Amino acid sequence: MALLTAISPSDPISRLALEGLYATAPILNDIEFYAKPGSSDSVKIAREGTAQASIFRSLNENNSPTPPTPTETPMAKRIVSFDAQADVTLEDRNEDPETELAYQTRLEAMEAGWTLQEKIFEGDNGANGEEFDGYRNLVSATWVLPVATNGIVVPVGNSDDVVSAQQAAIEELVKLGERVRGGATHYYMPPFLRIRFLTISKNLGYYRQSKDEVGNVIDLIGNTIVRSAGYKKDGTALLPFTETCGASTNCSSIFAVRWGERVDLSALTSVGCKGRFAGQSGNLLTNNVNMDMTLVLQNPTALVQSTGWRLVAA
Repeated sequence: MALLTAISPSDPISRLALEGLYATAPILNDIEFYAKPGSSDSVKIAREGTAQASIFRSLNENNSPTPPTPTETPMAKRIVSFDAQADVTLEDRNEDPETELAYQTRLEAMEAGWTLQEKIFEGDNGANGEEFDGYRNLVSATWVLPVATNGIVVPVGNSDDVVSAQQAAIEELVKLGERVRGGATHYYMPPFLRIRFLTISKNLGYYRQSKDEVGNVIDLIGNTIVRSAGYKKDGTALLPFTETCGASTNCSSIFAVRWGERVDLSALTSVGCKGRFAGQSGNLLTNNVNMDMTLVLQNPTALVQSTGWRLVAA
């Protein structure tokens, strides 16, 4: 497992940038990166076109191997980049411009993090060739699965009918995770839908809890981590309830993901997030931060979108 913090340089400027990015792009806690030099990678999407017909043999019988015929797709890296600056005049005012530059570097990284979190879900390389495709544009059309014709409500309450509906919703969610080959490692959903699912999963016995290496609580339904898609900087929820499903117009999506390092869904980079002191230009000191990356889907079933989830009736 190669997280961004592990794959990036450990110099002070890079560490400041990473601290800011993680503060506003929490999905970086989940993404598994792999490093490769160059501007792109030729990614093996499949080893063979079809499954092996037989994997058995008799005693002393030789295997008849089939040479691999992989399908490869070029994946170009996209550059995430920003600068932070501080005025040298601060020194004349008995202040420390280097301290201010460090502070501004973290703030600029936080600003970049808001956008990075959004682009991981909504990035559209077709609309902007400088950005990578996010979940919504990366998922294969074959694996966009409506939960029901007119969507499904995840209700609140404790009547028999409501509990039955809650049970059905939880089962649909668990089945979604099972559609991912090998099982989903994460669900990503609207923030309020996550709250609803965690509440009813505790009542129905599907909830589990774990902790990461620093003691933060990890919420799971079954064996899958449940994450909020998060928010834009203006407070707008990512994966909003604005999708149409049948006669309903207040639906949203859940993405089931299986992260892996150079398998399933991962992220390609060169050296992770790298900061540099770019020197002084005029009266300004500058830190320059760059991270090239793109999301790489090597197994189409590692990213599944389920549409039609609602919190209220149409």
